[in-house]
Amino acid sequence: MHNFRFLLLLVVLAALSIAGVACGSSNVSNDEETGDGVQITLPDGVFTADDVAAVGWKKSKELSAETLPGATSAWYGFYQQRDVEVRVYESQSEAISLGQELADTATGRRKPSSMIDSGAITNAQTNTRTSYLTYAIVGNLIMLCEIKIEDCQSLLDGIGQ
Repeated sequence: MHNFRFLLLLVVLAALSIAGVACGSSNVSNDEETGDGVQITLPDGVFTADDVAAVGWKKSKELSAETLPGATSAWYGFYQQRDVEVRVYESQSEAISLGQELADTATGRRKPSSMIDSGAITNAQTNTRTSYLTYAIVGNLIMLCEIKIEDCQSLLDGIGQ
């Protein structure tokens, strides 16, 4: 299993390297969408939960980041009557390498790897709402949206402007 994780990390790093070179061109957008519909934007952006609140998100409570490896904080809140969770990482590369699999698990895109490894179900979202259906990676943030990304799109677009 360690070889698989190492290989996955290499693939992610290679993809980020290619994306980094491509983003150096002024004709290339800094936005991308993965094949499974996950938006990844503002690769050099470093934001806080307060930056998200400044564009209309209602920060409700801080969650424990203990079950989110690499996350510096996690917050629960609302935007246009929808639940939105914000997970803060040091950089976008850490959000992708350390947080994307957990976001995939939280949104039902994949089964928890701990279930595959040991047969036990370990929910990394112990203290958080787990009924999110989609997410986006905006700079160093992973933002989980309750139903569809369009519900959060104006919030995503406002960050970093």
